[in-house]
Amino acid sequence: MTHKIERKISKTIRNEIIERLEKLREEVNDMDTYVRQDVEDKNLKDEDIYRINEKIKELEKQIINVIEG
Repeated sequence: MTHKIERKISKTIRNEIIERLEKLREEVNDMDTYVRQDVEDKNLKDEDIYRINEKIKELEKQIINVIEG
């Protein structure tokens, strides 16, 4: 009986991971759209572009940390 419960939890966690990945994909797509709009804005200040760049670098590091475990 315990073995079946562990399997059920495992499948639930796996499903949750897949759902979160899908949500992250959607959020990254949204982010891509907004960042591109901001970067193409001629009124955007250099410090704003620098800030966006730094945030993207941080996000890249976080993604790498998740991949590498």
